[in-house]
Amino acid sequence: MKCLLVQKDITNTDYVTLLRQAAEQEPDIVCFGELSTTGCLYRVQPVESLEHVLHTVSEFPFAVMLGCPVRTDTGMYNVYLFHHRGSCQLYRKIHLFEPMNETTVYQPGTTPGLFETTWGTLGVAICYDIRFPELFTELVQQGATRIFIPAAFPRVRIDDWKRLLVERARENHVTVAGINAVGNDGVNEFGGCTMVVDADGNILTMANETDETMLVVEL
Repeated sequence: MKCLLVQKDITNTDYVTLLRQAAEQEPDIVCFGELSTTGCLYRVQPVESLEHVLHTVSEFPFAVMLGCPVRTDTGMYNVYLFHHRGSCQLYRKIHLFEPMNETTVYQPGTTPGLFETTWGTLGVAICYDIRFPELFTELVQQGATRIFIPAAFPRVRIDDWKRLLVERARENHVTVAGINAVGNDGVNEFGGCTMVVDADGNILTMANETDETMLVVEL
């Protein structure tokens, strides 16, 4: 599976241009970070409808995993979606991060993130979820062969991000890909370090803390 991980600036919401750039690499799957379409955790703001997002990503032949807010009859959710060939699957973030006011904007999900794909069962956890090891154990027990962690992880705690990615991979003997943001949105600076860790806890590739980039990796 040729996977392209997109580390983008938190304020850059033009994911369509990035998808077009990614298409030049002829990937099997392109993965963005948390709330890629809006870049905001701590205040309510206008959001694209889920239908619009799905219509947009459907123009591309490869699979797309993308973070976006989704409004429903029961409230707003911090969602990570998987779209491929007209089929869509969603994960609603379970553990919300109260210090960044996430609990005042979003409702928590209740079901672990498992996407059934051409490449097997992919597990998903979003940002603060990474601090709950039992969630990762459950993902692997339910068949996840790789786990993706989209995030908006602040730079001040970026050493925790790197350490936790390695721990989750090693504890569960599973490859983990973390996709983080960079840049400053006026409230927080984000620390990048998008990276892939193998099942033994070895870092296979890692982006820096400051630059938008796309990492290409075989998973």
